[in-house]
Amino acid sequence: MNTAVRYFTRGGNTKKVADAIANAAGVEAKNCSAPLTEPVDLLFLGGSVYWGGIDKNLKQFIEQLDPAMVKSVAVFGTSALKKEPDREIEKFIGNKGIPVSSRSFHCRGEFSAVHKGHPDGDDLKKAAAFARTALEAIK
Repeated sequence: MNTAVRYFTRGGNTKKVADAIANAAGVEAKNCSAPLTEPVDLLFLGGSVYWGGIDKNLKQFIEQLDPAMVKSVAVFGTSALKKEPDREIEKFIGNKGIPVSSRSFHCRGEFSAVHKGHPDGDDLKKAAAFARTALEAIK
């Protein structure tokens, strides 16, 4: 099974989660500036919400995704304020005609004085467990 992890982060929170997911999946997490070069059975895709929307870099990555190259996407994210940043990412992927896993993961991310220390060790353990569950679901 081919798996990939892509993410976009400004402050580093989503990268921490991406690395935990990638470690559990046995692959390397890469910034969304790295295109997919081979077909994947499962793409873990993460980002955060900035001022009410996902970053334009993540939107551009999603826009260039080829449904023939991606069988399914599992979404993850971090956010200081919005409770479910993954919903906007899911919407953009769904518009591409790529199936989105019913399993997603999100946790708080540190921003200024808000949610200091997050994602923390417990968050990262939960992210790894999410990855293992998502992978089991497609076997």
